[in-house]
Amino acid sequence: YIDRADSFSNVKELRSIVNEQEVKDFLLKKGFKIVKLGDLHFKEQIKKFNNAKIIVGLHGAGFANLVFCKPGTKIIELRNMTSGKMIEDLAIKNNLEHRSVSCEPTSFDHSNQFGHISVPIDNLQKEIELSRINF
Repeated sequence: YIDRADSFSNVKELRSIVNEQEVKDFLLKKGFKIVKLGDLHFKEQIKKFNNAKIIVGLHGAGFANLVFCKPGTKIIELRNMTSGKMIEDLAIKNNLEHRSVSCEPTSFDHSNQFGHISVPIDNLQKEIELSRINF
């Protein structure tokens, strides 16, 4: 799971997951690791993405590291409904399996992707199951 606690948009309160601790707790129980990309050297980021079987995270720049994933890696993007398809497009171009949990933003500016979301854990569970990954 890509932890964006130190990202510009999270720090400036532009885009975040309001129930992020619940999301993290759920994913930890499923065997996921929480990774803060800002704490990792670039080579470590490459290694993490290259060795990952499944990556979950909030729509954002951290997904640029998808270029280092092996073909077939599962991607679950947590996004608000106003986010574009750039993460999906990047995944497709790199032969990755993209899924998303689209959430209604609690507050947002209609002209961009900003807005806080609450991720329904049931929807996240469903996307993990559909990814056919056994933990």
